[in-house]
Amino acid sequence: MPFIRTINSALTDPLPDGEAPIAGRAAYRALHQRGLPFVPVHTGGGYFALSLALPDGEVLVTDDNGQIANDAANHGAWLACFYAAPSSPYDADEDDVTEVYVGDGSLSFADDCAALADTLAGWIAARRADTGFVLAS
Repeated sequence: MPFIRTINSALTDPLPDGEAPIAGRAAYRALHQRGLPFVPVHTGGGYFALSLALPDGEVLVTDDNGQIANDAANHGAWLACFYAAPSSPYDADEDDVTEVYVGDGSLSFADDCAALADTLAGWIAARRADTGFVLAS
C-alpha cells in the first residue's frame, strides 16, 4: 500500500529525500514565523487552503489555482482573501470579500511566500489595532 501523507503532515513533517514539498509548506512556515496561526482546511473537491479565523470573519490563503497542495515547483502566485462573517444566516453569500494579497506571478516562490506573510502580518496588525482582538495560537 503506498504511503499517503495528510495535509498536516505535508505542511509540517520532515520530508524524505526525493519527496517534493507542496507549495503551502513554505507559506505555512512563513505565516507561522510571523505569529499567524493559520491552519489547513479542506475546501472541497480535494482542494485545501490555509485559514485563520478572526472574530469577524476568516482569512483564506490559496494559490492562483485555489489550492495549497500543488508542487512548489509549479507555484504561480498566492492569493489571500478576508471573508467577513455573514450578518445573518440568510445572507451568507460572498459579496463581502476583501482581497488582502494578490500575487501577480512576477516574484520568485520564496519572495511570494515572504510578501504574502508580510502583507498578512501588516493587515492583521492594523485590524487588531482597530478592533482589539487577540489571535489564539
